[in-house]
Amino acid sequence: MNTKKPGETHLAPADARAIARAALAQARPGVDFGLGCLKNTEQAQRAQVFCACSPEERLVVKVYAPSSAEKARAQAARQRAVIADWPEGAPEVLFFDEARRVVGMAYADGPSLATLLPKLSPDEAARRLKAAGHWIGRFHGLTREAHPLRPKGQIAWLHRLLEQHESGARAFPEIDAFRDEVARLEAMFGAVRGTPSQRAVTHRDLHLANLIATHDGLVGLDFENDKPDEPLRDLVALLIDALALSGYPEALEHHAAALSKGYGPVGSTPEAVIFLQRLFALGVWANTPPEPSRRQTARYLAARQLLAPERALFAS
Repeated sequence: MNTKKPGETHLAPADARAIARAALAQARPGVDFGLGCLKNTEQAQRAQVFCACSPEERLVVKVYAPSSAEKARAQAARQRAVIADWPEGAPEVLFFDEARRVVGMAYADGPSLATLLPKLSPDEAARRLKAAGHWIGRFHGLTREAHPLRPKGQIAWLHRLLEQHESGARAFPEIDAFRDEVARLEAMFGAVRGTPSQRAVTHRDLHLANLIATHDGLVGLDFENDKPDEPLRDLVALLIDALALSGYPEALEHHAAALSKGYGPVGSTPEAVIFLQRLFALGVWANTPPEPSRRQTARYLAARQLLAPERALFAS
């Protein structure tokens, strides 16, 4: 039973704005800021994000709901760690008000790749995605290490998803087809176990809206994760997001090639790359609700596209 009170898990814009103003008054005393909601919604959210403007400064203020206090701490800490090693890779954290769960950061001036991609020609989209692949490669390079592939836990995770579906704890579409894909992945287990691979601290919530195209290059947003994982998780997530925003038949090959060219070799065998691209596509499939939104449907269909190729979409 959910015992959390209203307002614990989500904040309405008006409530978040009042918290943001209190945090700004402490961090920038005597400065009068205008606040605009960057998510452009009147709905309650787990976190509300504002652009705070004064004649002297423009910054972003992110206000977390009470139940997300740990996420606020994680973002401030992880973003500062990234900036320490790669100052141009993410916006500077200007202040963190732990009591109010508010992160203040420099404003990244430019549109997101999610805004840009649907408007671009295939050639221009490839150029932008190549830059995104390069950004991911730089990000992973901060922590990347060689590591043999250990797929036992990943197969067990897929079985837990199936068990959750059977118990009613989770529901997702086309369960019989999903089972067939899990069985196909299990058949690859022996061929990929122990093969060369890599691990790095991944983003784990990487989508095109979290990459901002500024005059100086791409800037990443929303860092929280600090645990190592397979780097292909982020590449597959971004490819699925790009496919969900693209409407032409060759998008899979074009987008994968552009990301791969920007990223460089992933450090796994071709068989391991096929295994991992299918594994992470199944994760997106399993996160599709029974009544998906238009975006969730597009991401589900994109994930299904990644299950078909019999070759690695990213260079080994």
